[in-house]
Amino acid sequence: MPVEVSLELYGEKPVVMPSYTGYVSRGLLLHILKGVDPGLASSLHEADRPKPYSVTPLWFKARERLKEGYLMDPAYPCRVSFRFLQDGLMEKFLRYFQGTGEILLFEEPFHAASMRLRSTSYKELWESSEAHGGSFRLYFKTPTYLAISGSGYHYLFPDHQRIFPNLLRIWNQFSNDRMFTKKELQEYKEWLLKSMTVSQYSLWTKVAYMREKRAAGFMGWATYETKGEDQWARTTLALAKYAEYSNIGGNRTGGFGVTKLRGPSI
Repeated sequence: MPVEVSLELYGEKPVVMPSYTGYVSRGLLLHILKGVDPGLASSLHEADRPKPYSVTPLWFKARERLKEGYLMDPAYPCRVSFRFLQDGLMEKFLRYFQGTGEILLFEEPFHAASMRLRSTSYKELWESSEAHGGSFRLYFKTPTYLAISGSGYHYLFPDHQRIFPNLLRIWNQFSNDRMFTKKELQEYKEWLLKSMTVSQYSLWTKVAYMREKRAAGFMGWATYETKGEDQWARTTLALAKYAEYSNIGGNRTGGFGVTKLRGPSI
């Protein structure tokens, strides 16, 4: 069951935050889970394994811009969201807060002032998506990139033929309800080629710096138009909703690919 847990945190004093904080959010999540289940936290950190979670960067108000990033204003909340794509992870996460409402960021205490939960199920995502043509829009709120197989380069355009098959694979990995076969995946790819297009977009690129690493991604919005009223139109809309929990593209667990759906028929 996909679940989103959103925290509102308050620091006790100004803290210097890096210009991009997605990797900080991931570290915070793994630290919280390590306090409850060290084995689970370790497994979620392993490379080359599909990850059943995604995060947003830390959203905060800055007092000023610094060479190292931004000076956070403690008078305003610092917000972050963690998304879990399979059962059991949320319960482990919430267990941490049964004993304390305090967490550390950059060795400074932050207090959890509020917590908001949003959840659905794979069945509900599927059943709430209608099979009809039309258009919908995805807003890419953080840098997003798509991997190119066999290449060290990234694809910096929200191509539906790349985004939605990848979302379907993530869905298949963690869904406990509707599953898709390899034959269906191939049929879906053919449908995307013939029956869907990017009809409008407004995009720009942004480079995110993560300690000694950096990566570029696109931000903005894209409108997708579909033809026909069949199961693949329904599948596409369900996956667009799912993207709000899973994130899109590479480095999903580091806050890349955070999206918001608007539509259909905007």
